[in-house]
Amino acid sequence: MNPNVAIVITNYNYGEYLIQSINSALKQDYDGEIRVYVVDDGSLDDSWDKISHITKHHGSYTLNQPYYHGPVEERRDKNLYCFKINNSGASAGRNVAMWQAWEWADIFGILDSDDEYLPNKVSILVNKLTEHKEIGVAYGDYDNINLEYTKYEFKESYSRNQLINKCIVHSGSLIKKEFLESVILPNKEIFDSRLHGPASKGFIGCTEDYDLWLRLSKVCMIVHVPEKLSLANQTHDNQSKKMTTEIFKKNSEILASRL
Repeated sequence: MNPNVAIVITNYNYGEYLIQSINSALKQDYDGEIRVYVVDDGSLDDSWDKISHITKHHGSYTLNQPYYHGPVEERRDKNLYCFKINNSGASAGRNVAMWQAWEWADIFGILDSDDEYLPNKVSILVNKLTEHKEIGVAYGDYDNINLEYTKYEFKESYSRNQLINKCIVHSGSLIKKEFLESVILPNKEIFDSRLHGPASKGFIGCTEDYDLWLRLSKVCMIVHVPEKLSLANQTHDNQSKKMTTEIFKKNSEILASRL
C-alpha cells in the first residue's frame, strides 16, 4: 500500500502564484493518495479570495495550541484543505497544517506558495524514501526562474559535514513522519517559530528549514535525487534575499544548539 502524502503550502501575499502552486501539488502522477494542506498566513492580497473560489466553507473556530493561538477559518474541496490564520510566520503556518494532517499522513512534503512541483516529484521521492527504512528525507533539484533567465539549481549530495558547512538544504523535500516524530520540539512545534516569524512584524529570519534538517540529520538518512523536480520563482519578496548578518547571528544562537 502506498504511503499517504500530505503536501503543506504556507502562503503570505503570493496570490499571483498560489493557485498554480496548489494545482501542481494536486496533479501529481503518484499512485497513492495526496492531500494538500494550505495555510494562508493572514495575507493582505487576494489570496484567500482565490482559495474561496475553489473550495467550500467548512467552519470557523479557535485554536489554542503551543504552535498557534487564534482564530482559524477553514475551507475544503476533495483533497484540498485550506486554513486562514492570523499572520504568525511560515513556521507557525506549517505547524498548523502538519498537525491538521498528522493522524492521516505518512510522509510530508513542503511547497512554498510561489513555487511548483513537477508532476513526477512525489512519486520519485516516495520511491527513494521507501528504498530503505533508514531514509527519512529525500530531496531533488529545481529550476530557479528569474525574470530574465532560468537557472538549474543542483543541490549537492547530502553529508553531515556538507550540511554544517554549506547550505545544501532544500525546503521542498519529502520527509517521513516517523522521523519528524523524533525531532518535535518540547513546545510541540515541528518548525521553530523563532526562526521564521510573522512578516507583519518585519523580517526576522528564514533558517527554519536548516534547523529542521539539523535535527533530522541525527535520526535518519538524508538522500539527494539528482533530477529536476520543482520550479522556484525568484521574486523581490523571497525571504532569503532579506537575510542580514545581524539576523543570521541571532538565528545562529538557536541553530548552534542543534549541532
